[in-house]
Amino acid sequence: MPGGIQPGTTATSTESKRSEKRHIKLIAEEVKSMGSDWGIKKSLTIEEIIGKEAEYSKTKKGISQRWDSDGGFIFYREKLVGVCENKYQANRENACERVCKYLTFLNGSQMFISFEGPGFEKRDGGGSTGPLIDTLRHAGATVLENVSDEAEYRRHIRLWLESLKSR
Repeated sequence: MPGGIQPGTTATSTESKRSEKRHIKLIAEEVKSMGSDWGIKKSLTIEEIIGKEAEYSKTKKGISQRWDSDGGFIFYREKLVGVCENKYQANRENACERVCKYLTFLNGSQMFISFEGPGFEKRDGGGSTGPLIDTLRHAGATVLENVSDEAEYRRHIRLWLESLKSR
């Protein structure tokens, strides 16, 4: 069986959409509450990310491709300081590792990742989600898994944003 999203299937579910919507809302509200020095961009071109013309990542029209982030790329005083991403998974075998692409241009501590769903429940038995959580935390990322309490979620966002000021 080939990898990736199969014909006739979808990469999102009702639960996934709900999780992402909450993530985007809470991130946006907390960033806004930090003041006018802070901002969010939903996507960046590869050229914006690498700071020069991209040789390989052009569209057929010759313009730079873009990377989107669920919660957005976070800017402090017009400088990119972080990224927020949300992943929902019903099982433990999935392409959640895509979140690691940000480690190609950010430090782990500049990443805020919220994981939700049964695929991110702490239990033994293999899969790709457990190693991802462990290695992201090892890299210094702020990782939430299945945090349902909104106040707790906001507290973690705020602590992470405060840590980015010194970048």
